[in-house]
Parts: sequence; C-alpha cells; structure tokens
Amino acid sequence: MARIPEEEVNAVRAKADIVDVISKYLQVQKKGKDYKAVCPFHDDHDPSMTISPDKQIYKCFVCGAGGNVFTFVQNYENVSFPEAVEHVASLIGYRLSVSGTHEEKPKDAHRENLYRILNETIRYTMYQMNTSEAQMEKVYLEKRGLNEDIREKFQIGFNPAGDVLLQFLKAKGYEERDMAACNVIRTGATGVHDVFSGRITFPIHDISGNPIGFSARTLDRDNPSKYINTNDTELFKKSDLVYNAHRARTSARREGKIFVCEGVTDVIAFARAGIENAVCTLGTSCTDHQIGILKNLAVKIVFCYDGDDAGQAATYRAAKMARKAGCTVSVIDNKTGLDPDEIIRERGAGALKELASQEISWMEFVLNYLQKHTNFQNYLEKKEFVQKAQAEINELEDEFDRKYFTEELSRISGFHLEYQPKTTVFRRDKLAAVKIPSGSVQAEEQILAMMLASKSAAARFEERIGFLMDPSRNELAMLMIDAYRTRDRIDPSAFIDEVEDQNQKNLISKLTGSFAYRSYDSSLLDGAIRKVLITVKTNQADAFKEQLSHPMNQASREALLNEYQECLKELRGYIDEDSKE
Repeated sequence: MARIPEEEVNAVRAKADIVDVISKYLQVQKKGKDYKAVCPFHDDHDPSMTISPDKQIYKCFVCGAGGNVFTFVQNYENVSFPEAVEHVASLIGYRLSVSGTHEEKPKDAHRENLYRILNETIRYTMYQMNTSEAQMEKVYLEKRGLNEDIREKFQIGFNPAGDVLLQFLKAKGYEERDMAACNVIRTGATGVHDVFSGRITFPIHDISGNPIGFSARTLDRDNPSKYINTNDTELFKKSDLVYNAHRARTSARREGKIFVCEGVTDVIAFARAGIENAVCTLGTSCTDHQIGILKNLAVKIVFCYDGDDAGQAATYRAAKMARKAGCTVSVIDNKTGLDPDEIIRERGAGALKELASQEISWMEFVLNYLQKHTNFQNYLEKKEFVQKAQAEINELEDEFDRKYFTEELSRISGFHLEYQPKTTVFRRDKLAAVKIPSGSVQAEEQILAMMLASKSAAARFEERIGFLMDPSRNELAMLMIDAYRTRDRIDPSAFIDEVEDQNQKNLISKLTGSFAYRSYDSSLLDGAIRKVLITVKTNQADAFKEQLSHPMNQASREALLNEYQECLKELRGYIDEDSKE
C-alpha cells in the first residue's frame, strides 16, 4: 500500500470541515455553536452525537464513540485509515499526489481469474433458475416466499443435474484446474463432475463483495446432505467468513447493531422483513476471526441463533467470545421453537420484526441459560451456577447492572450475596494492587484533560507522579509526554490520528469537552494528582496490612512493618495537604 505523505494528511485534515463531511452521511442540526446528529454507531433515536466545528471533533455521549473527520469515515465506512483519507480528500476536492493508495498493490491475476469463474457460475445458475429444468426448485422457493426480487437480490440460482456447469465454463475458456480451485467441479473415481449438481445455489461473498463460494440445497429427500458448502479453498474458509457481511455493512453501521443468525435462509428471512443488518456464520461454531468481522460491522452484536438447546449453547459460547473481544452483546429471546425462516413463513414478516425487537441483555440470557442447566437440589451444582454467574456479573461495566444482577442471583440461588463495587486493577509493583474507585477515574481524566491542553501541565504531571493507575489512561499520558518533546501544543484532532487504540481516540474527544481542558489550573491539577496518590497509598497500605496478617519470621515482619508505617506516613501527608486546599 502506497503511503500518503504526512503533510498531505495534515492538509486534508486542515481543509476538511467535519460538519460538512458528516452531513454527507447523516442529517445534522445546529445546536448553539455545535451540531447534533443521530449517532450511527449505536441504536440511537435522540441525537446524542455532538460535532464541534471549533475542535473538528465528534463525540457521542451515549456509546462513547469519538474522533476526528478521518475516524468518522473510517468507522462509518469500515475502511482503513489511508482509504478514509482518500474518501475525505475526494469529498473536499483535494488531489492527493498518491492516487488510489488502497489499490496500489498489484492484483493477483490468479485470484482475479477465480473470481471471474465464480461470477460466471453465479450468472449461469441464476439464468438456469428460470428454465423448465428448475421448475420444481422455483416452485419450492416461491412457496417459501423467496420471490423473484429476493432471488435477484441474493443471486439465488440452480445448478442443473449432470455436468452442465463444467461444460459451460469450458466453453467460456476456463481451465479445469481453476474450476477445481474454486470447488465448483471436482474429480472423482468416475471423472470430473459439478460439485453442486441438482442443487439450489446461494452465493457467498467476502467482506469486499467478491464471490468466494456457495451454500447449496437439494430437494432430494433421499440425499442425506440437505445443505452442502464449498470446501475450503484459497478463497473460501468457512471459519473466516460471515455470510452477507458485504450487504449488511452499511445498515449495520447506521443501526449500530448486527443480527447474527445460524443459516443463509434466516438472513434472507430478516431481509424479507425489512431488516437488512443480518448475517450468519454458516452454523453455530463461531471463531475469533468471525467475531473480529462482526465487531468491525457494528458496536453491538445481537445473537439470534435457534431457541433449541444446541442454539442456546452456541449463543452462550459465541457471546462470551464477543464480550471478551470488547463487543456489546444482546440476545433475541426466541421462545417460539421456530427459526427466523420458519417464523416468517408461518407467521409473517410482522412476527419476525416483533421477535427482532425482543432483545434481552447478555446477563439476562446468562441467568436463564445457566438456570436451565442446573439442578438446584444439588448443592455443588448450585454453587457452580453462582460462581459462573458471578464471574459474568463482575465483568459488567454498569454499576446499576452489577448491583441488580447480584440481587437477582441471590434471589434465584437462595444464597446471600454481597454486592461489590467494581474496581480496576493496576499493578505498580509486586506488592500492591491499586484499586481505582470512580473518584480516581475522574481525577485521572482531569489530569489527562489538562495535559492535553497544556505542555506545562504535562511537565508538572511528570514531575509530581509520572504515572496513572489505569493502563490505557497511563499509556495515553505517555503518548502526550512524547508528543510534547517535539512541539509546544497538541492539536486534539491531529493527535487522534497518532493514537491507535479506538478507546483512547474516544477519550481524547471526551476530554476536549471537559472543564479541565478549557481552563488549565495548576492547583486543580495538583489536587487531581493528590487524589490519585491517596488512592495508590491507601491500597498499598491495605496490601501491607493484609500481608502482616499472615505468619512470617520476626525479621520479615519488622521490615514489612517499617514499610507499612512509611506508607501510612506518606498517605497522611497527602491527606493533610489535600485538606488544606
């Protein structure tokens, strides 16, 4: 990929007006000196995104999304940073010296040939669907509600019996080895044959919209394999693909969520109900790679696997993976006993829309799922249920949710469980685990805001403390200090492009709206630093006290006691200093 010169990136950012660019994608409304828009990165109804023309930054105060003009285009379009720069340059009429940077890499002639074979196969099978040979298949699809418009949209076709596709592609001049590389033909004991002979074909594409394979259904009741998929090829790896991602991407971005189903026909059912942001993983065995694709599609993943035991177990596994990857997760509470395709066929589009609106939170699903698999007459099973559920509760970010579900877990299990406020842990050394209560979180953000606004604040921070307890905020502080080594001020909009972590980009946008950023005050900075130091020393003292409660030899106890007393002395000093302010 050719690199866009830094001076051109800076020029595009300086020339682009973030309000004008975002208004190309969203309807914006002026509110005072700023603008408001419905946030496309979560399920927003009231405009919660603020766009600042002064700072050239946007920020959503509901989902936390934030950044500059490049960040917005990058996340909305799901493109790379160079592609986002190109998009913005194109919108403002700025001519880059490097054109088509994301297409600079020479195309692979072999892969392009495979794409052509697959596209020819799609066109041929779609044509065959309208022939007399496909009459039974066409009637079947029509009865299931897959009319001509839906078949056209999803490029549904028919591969006739025999080896007609092989002969067609041969006549087009394609080599058998390349057809085999696509897995549209295969060589067996009786010769070379069509892979999907006598089957309805559903084309599968990669995230860029390139055809990579097929899922195919037979109507032959004697055939034990109702559905078959393309075997793994250099283009098609079942564990790496998400069906319909290329179509669902725009809608998922706009809606702020992506529905994940089990099969192709479920995705098509959602589309028939007017829900375009649905995909499937061709089964329920979700992989980390697929979770990564889903995460890039939308901030929230809504799992809509079948309501049977297998589907619920798959939901539990996949949703845990998604949460581990940092995704927001909810689950469709499907108690109908039907999959989405069956619902729309038997009960209509309205019923499927209604089902899609019945989201339950991840924790509600966990409690329901674990209850079904627990014998509450068995103490050990009940204990295991509580431990598993409590582990998930501890991962919840919202304090109200943690308290509520702890109470729910107590009610369900009959055990008395104490709610514990969530703490973030940062190990400064092997001795102390520093807990970060909410007050210290605010203090750390105040420090960062003043550092972002003032080089003097960064120098004072480095002199007085030099670290923050939270690893991500600490890393951001270090990036600011590094930035000030070569400049006297930080432009937040430009600094966002120097930061790789999206959460840190969001935080920078948040900091620019704080009082501490607007008005740097050295006494306010010192107070925030003391707040952090008091927390550090309090937790170090607690750690010393806990260690002293354990048996040890006299020499070790005396040494540890001296450190404990020194820690308490420092803590009292910070508290006394703070009380004088």
